[in-house]
Amino acid sequence: MGREKIVLQEILVGNILYEDHTRDMYYRCSNGDIVTGPDHSSFLQKNNFYEFFTYFNAFSLEKWSTYTVAEDFSLELDIRGKFTIDLFGHYMNGKNEISKEWLGRYLFDLKERQKITLPYPPTCNCTVVSFQISALKNSYLYGGCYVASADTEKMKDPRIVMVTTTFRKEAYVLKNAEMLNQTIFREEEFTDHFQWKIIDNGATLRPEGLNNEHIKVIRNKNVGGAGGFARGMIEALNSEFRPTHVLLMDDDVAFSPESFKRLCRLLALLKPEYEDHFVSGAMLEIHQRNIQHEDVGFFGPLGQHGPVKPRFDLNLWDSVLRNEQMIVPDVHQYAGWWYCCIPAKIVRGNNLPMPFFVRGDDVEYSIRNHARFITMNGICIWHEGFGNKFSASLEFYQVHRNDLILQTMRGEVQDVDVMRRITYLFWEEIYKFNYRGASLLLDAVEDYLKGPEFLKELNGEECMREKRARDNQLLPIPEKIRAQIDYGRLYQREELGRFQKFLYDYSCNGHRLPGFLAKKKPGIIPYGWGYYQEKQYLTKVNYAVDPANNLYVEYKKSKKEYKALKRRFQDVTERYQRENVSVTEAWREAEGQMESVEFWEGYLE
Repeated sequence: MGREKIVLQEILVGNILYEDHTRDMYYRCSNGDIVTGPDHSSFLQKNNFYEFFTYFNAFSLEKWSTYTVAEDFSLELDIRGKFTIDLFGHYMNGKNEISKEWLGRYLFDLKERQKITLPYPPTCNCTVVSFQISALKNSYLYGGCYVASADTEKMKDPRIVMVTTTFRKEAYVLKNAEMLNQTIFREEEFTDHFQWKIIDNGATLRPEGLNNEHIKVIRNKNVGGAGGFARGMIEALNSEFRPTHVLLMDDDVAFSPESFKRLCRLLALLKPEYEDHFVSGAMLEIHQRNIQHEDVGFFGPLGQHGPVKPRFDLNLWDSVLRNEQMIVPDVHQYAGWWYCCIPAKIVRGNNLPMPFFVRGDDVEYSIRNHARFITMNGICIWHEGFGNKFSASLEFYQVHRNDLILQTMRGEVQDVDVMRRITYLFWEEIYKFNYRGASLLLDAVEDYLKGPEFLKELNGEECMREKRARDNQLLPIPEKIRAQIDYGRLYQREELGRFQKFLYDYSCNGHRLPGFLAKKKPGIIPYGWGYYQEKQYLTKVNYAVDPANNLYVEYKKSKKEYKALKRRFQDVTERYQRENVSVTEAWREAEGQMESVEFWEGYLE
């Protein structure tokens, strides 16, 4: 017992591949890349300069100091050669500008491989610290880490059950299983702290090829992400492993073992006042691996969902600092379940997800539990970007149906106006001539108004199949249409003139004008999110283009469909105003039932 030196974060250099243009997430140097030798050392060339103030190798001093019982932080390097090391860090000053602080310079001439330890001053102002090496002669870095001391009596024994819901994503799951078996399930420090339960909604994985003492494949009927995660939570609660935390992860992700190691070390050292916090891992984009999409999300007053932080390029040194600014807690915040670690005392038998099938289960769960979040550079996954897979059956129907339920059941977000957002999006899609998308938005309201019995008895798989069939069916872009697309200007917006704007709004983009006034030339607009008045102004036809997937759909103006949808919109909004009070009471009365283990065991059969 007593104080003990502990490793918090390892320096990642050796065996890292940079073909994906992410070298600057690990290190920067003045000339060429670091080369890994046969003895696994990293070769530091004479007269080269190497800096490690990067996403994976800088150290979040403020967060480790705030959240954990760790103290006396130092850099430890296993190294040989002649070189200087500079310790430094950055912080935001009173003018909201970035300031740099030099924390020590050291000269070494080591003939033999040696471990050196360099302390960071406890009085420094830095939020994030790191180091740089200047090689005066050829030198060799064998490894490194950030270390601290902690009172062993205050340390905990985290046991983390990872839960992944998968539906026919075998390639990702098999690759990730292999990686985990070679790393954290094999390394002595971590092997007893993790188990992985794979909830197979697609029944396509072979359990006998994956199951071992750490991994278990569990067949499940297709009850969507929410049903898969609920099953995983129940399995975790009933496990002899007796987890302290449940880590929810998507199936179509890539990850670094270091993200799990940092999580485990963080949980072992948490101060008591932070033990009920969620650890929210960042989602980085798998096709632009240096771009952070989100680490904590926000359910905004206009019903929109989006990241709390800007879209950071993590190759940039200042993003490393800006990304580590503490998030001011807000009841509208949530953690995405691509990587969300929840304390087991919150994951209880009467506190399971809502049966939303997909979309919004993570939002509702965070808001219901008044979740507060810990984020940290390096705790992350890579995921398919949402911008390249828009689906109206998901974004218009599923999201907005579930958002209406969420707003109704959770008094904390009564200031969010979901119906206003649906109205806004409905007319946007009408002006585009996207009548299928507008109809799916009305479906969302109608199904919400059916009340909780509808959701309790709903076959989510059949529902989504029916909505997908009513969604737009995209086709490959033919050469005739491709020749008309100006890809460089596709996402540019221009405002209409005053008279054009009046005519556009008065006529509902030509729906109330004679057909001969319409343009003969088709409008070319992006498919999915976005509203481009100038591109679709008084057209007869709009081609909605998905350049990432080389697909398009034709939106053709129809006064008949416009009039029918307008009447339906009026009927639905009147019903909402008339019935919402009684429907709200029904949803709130049913809340506890749909979050219980008894409900889910029946639902999952």
